[in-house]
Amino acid sequence: MSESEPLTISQVLAWNLNPADALSVALSRAAEEIEAEVEAAASALAGSYEYFNSESGESARQRAQDDRKDALTTVDIYQELSRVIASTTAVFEGMILLIRAAIKEIEDSEWDLFYTDDGEVKSRKSNWEWMKKYWWSPGTAIASKELEEARLAGGLRVALNRIQEADLMAEGTIQGALEKVPISARQALIAVPTDTELAKILTDYQTDATKETVVWPSGWLLDIVRGWDPTFKAGAMPREEATALENLVSRHGLLGLKEFYDIKTEAEQAAADQFSGFNLEEHRNVLADGHGDAFRHAYWNARMTQEFGAEWTQTYTTAHEKTGGNPPAREAMDLYNNKLGRQIALDNPDASSEQLRTKISEAIQDGHAVVLKTPDGQSQPQITWSNQVAVTRTDIQSGVGLPLPGKR
Repeated sequence: MSESEPLTISQVLAWNLNPADALSVALSRAAEEIEAEVEAAASALAGSYEYFNSESGESARQRAQDDRKDALTTVDIYQELSRVIASTTAVFEGMILLIRAAIKEIEDSEWDLFYTDDGEVKSRKSNWEWMKKYWWSPGTAIASKELEEARLAGGLRVALNRIQEADLMAEGTIQGALEKVPISARQALIAVPTDTELAKILTDYQTDATKETVVWPSGWLLDIVRGWDPTFKAGAMPREEATALENLVSRHGLLGLKEFYDIKTEAEQAAADQFSGFNLEEHRNVLADGHGDAFRHAYWNARMTQEFGAEWTQTYTTAHEKTGGNPPAREAMDLYNNKLGRQIALDNPDASSEQLRTKISEAIQDGHAVVLKTPDGQSQPQITWSNQVAVTRTDIQSGVGLPLPGKR
C-alpha cells in the first residue's frame, strides 16, 4: 500500500547534509541580492519625474512598480525556501545525533545488545542464558533487559519517524511556496499546447494548492493500517485529502478504508498487467506519465466510483492533486484521466473489474485519454492525446513545477 519503503538507520547515517546547508545559505544570499537590486532600481525610477514626466514615463513607472512587487514576492519565496531547508536540516542533524547516541548505548550495554536497520533492538543471548547468569533473580534480570531493549528501540524508531515527518512537511512547504510564484511569471514560463482543445484541458484541469499539509494517518489509525501492511508509511498530504479520507472512514468504517487502499494496489497491479508486454524496467515512462499511468488513474477512479460513488471519488482525487508545485501538464493529465475513469464507471455500473479494464484500454487506444510527450524543439513535456504517441515514446515530467491557477 505504501509508495516508498520506510527509512533505515544505515540510510540516515550515510547522509551528507552539507549540500542542503549550502543551498539554504545560497538561497538566502540570492534573496538579499535580488532585494537590493530591486530597491535600487525603484529608487532610481522614483527620481525620474524630472526628466521623464510624460504619459510614457508614468506607464514605465507603473510597470516598474508591478515588476518590483513580483520581484519582492520572489524574494519572499527564496527566503521561505531557505528557512524550511535550514530548519529541516537541523531536525535531521538532531535526530542523527540521537541515533548515534542510542547506538553507542546499545554497543556499551551489559545485555550484549545489537540493532537492526529498521530500529529493532535485541540481545545476542537468549533469555535462558541471562536467567542462568542471574540465577539469584532471573525475573528481574529479564525484565531489566527487555525494558532496555524497548527503550532503545523506541528511541531509534522515534528518531526515524521524526526525520520522515520533517521531510514530508518540508516537501509540502516547498510545494506551497511555489504556488506563490506570480501568475504572470507562471504563464510566461509554461508551454501551452497548440491544439486548442488540449490547451483548454491544460488550463481547466488544474486545482489550487492546499494551505495546510498534514501527516495522515497517525496514532491508533496508523497502527491499524500497519496491522494490514507492516511496511505502510504515513504520508504528508493536503488537509483536504485527509478530510476526504476521514469522511470515508466515518461513512464506510475501517473496512472501507482497507478497501480504499486495496483498490489503490489493485489499480497499480492492473496497470502493470495491462502493459506487461513492454519492458517496464527499460520503459519506465509507460507507468510514469504515459499510457500505463493514464490507465492506472482511470481504473483507480472507476473502481472507487463503484465502491464509494462518483462524488466522493472526485472530491478525493482532486484533493490528492493539491500538493502544490505539481507541474501543470501532469496535474491536467491526472485530473482529466481521473474524470475519464469515473465516467466509464457511471456508464457501465455493473461492469466487472475485467470489463472495466477492457473499456479503459479501448478509451486510451481511441485517444480519449491524455499522456505526456515533449514536442520537438521544447524541453518540457506537454499533454497530448493518447492515440497520438506510441506507448514507449511518452516522456516523464520530473520534479516540481510552476503551477497554473486552479479551476477545479
